[in-house]
Amino acid sequence: MSFLKGVLTGLAIGYLTAPRSGKETRDKLSQQVNDLQNQWDEGVAQVKSQIDNLVGTAQDKVDQYKNQADQKFDQYKEEANSSYNQNKNAYNNKVDDAADAAKSGINKAEDALKIS
Repeated sequence: MSFLKGVLTGLAIGYLTAPRSGKETRDKLSQQVNDLQNQWDEGVAQVKSQIDNLVGTAQDKVDQYKNQADQKFDQYKEEANSSYNQNKNAYNNKVDDAADAAKSGINKAEDALKIS
């Protein structure tokens, strides 16, 4: 900021001491200030544009990574549910097999104890 003040001060001193009429000096100084203001405004607009681009790019990356994370989560959830269902079915089948074996054993024991 002090550099900008120095530049403006130097310009002002140069214009005030130049061999011109007061009106010409004021007009020239006003024009230079307007040009400097326009350059400043253009610079600010460019910086804002770059910031907007960076924010947009960052948001796109966030959305991309969020979608990837959501897809992985859904994939792992599906795999976990599938594994749970397979294990549940295997368990139920083992229980059914054990119940059938127990019933068969009971039937054989009953048959062995029957007197003809």
